[in-house]
Amino acid sequence: MGDDGAGSRVVERLSADRAVTERADAEWVGTDLLRAAGRMEGRAWVILVDAMESPGQPGPIEVVEGQLPDRGPQQAHWLSAAQALGLLRATMPSLAHTRFTWVLVHVAAARASAGLCAEVDAATAQAAVLIRGLVGPVWGCGQKPEISPPPTRNG
Repeated sequence: MGDDGAGSRVVERLSADRAVTERADAEWVGTDLLRAAGRMEGRAWVILVDAMESPGQPGPIEVVEGQLPDRGPQQAHWLSAAQALGLLRATMPSLAHTRFTWVLVHVAAARASAGLCAEVDAATAQAAVLIRGLVGPVWGCGQKPEISPPPTRNG
């Protein structure tokens, strides 16, 4: 797992935090956001955690509400995470009113390598704290958000 595994690492951190797991389901959905559609159905709120390639130093965290702008190159045979979410929302009426929040960890390159760089690893800890704060207000409301990294890494 290289820096592309930032989302997986955030979910790992959140899964070990009882204050989060009592209020939300933290699940790693793997590399196929479309395959996770059934797990998102019926949710009032889904927080998607992802690594995002960006110029500059790795590690900044960005929070985006709603549809993520598709910043990646257009491919004929695969969908970016933003495109996959757009397709799900367009074809699944049950997701039309679901709140989606993206927590993006900026990385220099989303490629498989021998682990997270120090800056991205530190950012995953910060992202977990940020998400813990986001899910705090939903305590006791009966609507647990699902926290899942969308497809960015292999395996």
